[in-house]
Amino acid sequence: MDRLTTMEAFVRVVDAGSFSGAARRWGRSNAVVSKYVAALEDHLGVELLRRTTRSLSLTEAGRAYHDRCVALLSDIDALEASLRDDAVSPRGLLRVSAPPGFASKYLDAMTSTFIARYPDIQMDLDLTHRMVDLVEEGIDVAIRVTEPRDSSLIARRLGPAPIRAVASPAYLERAGTPSHPKDLRNHPCLVDTNFRDQQRWRFEVDGKPQTVAVSGPVRVNSPMAVTRLAIAGHGVALCPDFMVAEALASGHLVEVLPGSVAFRWAIHAVYPRRRYVSGRVRVFIDHLAAALGVAS
Repeated sequence: MDRLTTMEAFVRVVDAGSFSGAARRWGRSNAVVSKYVAALEDHLGVELLRRTTRSLSLTEAGRAYHDRCVALLSDIDALEASLRDDAVSPRGLLRVSAPPGFASKYLDAMTSTFIARYPDIQMDLDLTHRMVDLVEEGIDVAIRVTEPRDSSLIARRLGPAPIRAVASPAYLERAGTPSHPKDLRNHPCLVDTNFRDQQRWRFEVDGKPQTVAVSGPVRVNSPMAVTRLAIAGHGVALCPDFMVAEALASGHLVEVLPGSVAFRWAIHAVYPRRRYVSGRVRVFIDHLAAALGVAS
């Protein structure tokens, strides 16, 4: 039998002063209420109520237990009310982890426009390339620009993140433009160590996979740094499209080997598998999906 229900029955009987009064106010039968209280006493192994034909009183154990039950049931009511309020009007602290490169592009969407829309939410934003343990570190939601691999997490795809091979016009004029992935062996390549394969770049040519071992002057765990180094003419780089879109549009970078890069990345919001997802997490992911042009 549900212990909380039996505790509620016990409290209702004490508050009403009788089983019949509690049953009438609760909308249950007198027999059911009596059954609940008897089951609670059997479970505890103590008598909580002294019953006579004329009166009902608490035992010493019943008095102490009643006070604790009232406090516990009050806490549960407050918790449920706060959850209902959060679902209707999200509030409280939201802890988010995101890569610095992604935040450099979408910081306004993640923070300014979000908190303007939901002023009762406070955000704790951790910008890191590290693959954080959401449960261990108490993170509500993480943004990951890759393919999700952790089955213990729920992932919502927010949008594609195609990878481009890029270089500056000055570099290509000086070193020549690669016409095939294997040509990269003769070019300095700027390596973003956030890539799982790092110095083994994957391509697809005429439907056939091609893997090229590359090397170069710099290895760094930042797509922002790799993009700036490519713009400065230090070599060829692989970068997420959202990092280089403006530089490609302005002509500061040129795409090389277009359509052949085989990395299939996407932007995902991931969060722990739980029975209930807070309103804060739901509205943040919906807001970000809308900002990235994805239907919620």
